[in-house]
Amino acid sequence: MEAQRTVSWRSYSVTLVIMAINIVGYILCTQMGEVVYNIGSMNAEKILVDKQYYRFVTAIFLHADIEHIVSNMIYLIGLGQMVEQMIGHIQFAVLYLLSGFGASVFSILYSVMTGDIYDAVGASGAIFGLIGALFILLVIRDMRRRARRRSYKAGTIPDQTDILDENGRVMPNGYESISVGKMVFVVVYMIYSGTRAARVDNAAHVGGLVCGLLIMAVMNLIKTGGYRR
Repeated sequence: MEAQRTVSWRSYSVTLVIMAINIVGYILCTQMGEVVYNIGSMNAEKILVDKQYYRFVTAIFLHADIEHIVSNMIYLIGLGQMVEQMIGHIQFAVLYLLSGFGASVFSILYSVMTGDIYDAVGASGAIFGLIGALFILLVIRDMRRRARRRSYKAGTIPDQTDILDENGRVMPNGYESISVGKMVFVVVYMIYSGTRAARVDNAAHVGGLVCGLLIMAVMNLIKTGGYRR
């Protein structure tokens, strides 16, 4: 009998809180004009010279216009609820914030290396971190599936569905149908699109992706002590 998938908003409450903060940040930007952007945007000179290190974080909660925030929030709710349900609230918050911070660091390094000093805002770097984390989760899922199939064929364990994860939690809808190959295609396409588009901080995207991959891999190692066949 298939397990029932009943998902409460509480299972991705951190995602909703992050969305709310982003929306409040955008409302402040629209009401106060350039003041909020001048205070909170990512800018290499203001961070490195004026030592305004808080910008590493504040920039990931600000957006340039309505199209910018809407597109990012669509990605955030889609990826966030899936990843948060799989790894838990605290780990998700850590993943998101560290990915956003790492994306900001990559953006600053690129700005310094190219000599192009610019102001940047947006949650996309942190969102790319969620993409990287989901990629690691898919790789782990596929490894477990193969190990389980081998054990089932050997008769050492009963057959199991893919609905429950290793902790018995209900897996998010759509999680089972996503393949590693599809994720690779999406990531390559999104980064390529970023290189072709104007006013896109692709360095932050790459930085967020790399951080998401590394953070999720480390979290899994800490949790399991390493993958065992």
